[in-house]
Amino acid sequence: MTQKLQDGSIDVALALTEGLVAGLAKGQDWYKIIGTYVDSSLHWAISTGVHSRHSDISTLKSSTAAISRNGSGSHIMAYVLADQQHWLTSPQDVEQPPFNFEIKNNFKTMRDAVNSDAADFFLWETFTTKPWHDSGEVRKLGEIVPPWSAFMIAASTKTLANVNDRESLRKFFRGIDQGIAVFMNEKEGASLEWLQKRFGYSDVDVKRWFDIVSYPARVSVVEMEKLNITSQILIKAGVLSQPVDLNSLIDLELAEIVA
Repeated sequence: MTQKLQDGSIDVALALTEGLVAGLAKGQDWYKIIGTYVDSSLHWAISTGVHSRHSDISTLKSSTAAISRNGSGSHIMAYVLADQQHWLTSPQDVEQPPFNFEIKNNFKTMRDAVNSDAADFFLWETFTTKPWHDSGEVRKLGEIVPPWSAFMIAASTKTLANVNDRESLRKFFRGIDQGIAVFMNEKEGASLEWLQKRFGYSDVDVKRWFDIVSYPARVSVVEMEKLNITSQILIKAGVLSQPVDLNSLIDLELAEIVA
């Protein structure tokens, strides 16, 4: 999506927070963060093979994690897991990571890897993985929740440079706020039914999703502390090499900054 912001295919993107922060910090200066789309964090399932020796998260240290690619969510979340388990103690852990990493490119090959013993576990968004847990193809060890908002809103600098486009973005904010209000007000009715039909999830699964998802009161709000935590984890994961000037990531005119 960030590449599409650069080539002008799109003006605005709703994207994973860690991806936007990493791209900006590594010099992708053709967009800025302008708001928060989903305030709650994604829940990531920790999955292993059906016949894996692992029955508890505590045994995963120094094992092999299947990831889609370096710098991906599946890679970064392995460091979140290690951080939450207190397996990261110093910056040198980037050179001596808590896991071995096997790049498997996509979700299917990651599932195959844990069942062929090419890897011990992988991390993928909980509800996307659930059908394979339910079918018994892979086994769920647990979940982790990163301490930052799941999705943020970014706009291209070309769009931000145009006064008329800025006003359109403010209208866009108001439209999203109104849409979210309608969607959440119908979470026990039309919204629940739509999610069931669209994704094939059970009534129980959709209700659980509604229990854990939250949206900001205004999507124009950006919490600096959550961006700071994101950047710290990206440094621990070796995605970034040094601290980030958070103000440089944000359009400070459109975004409403909170500590």
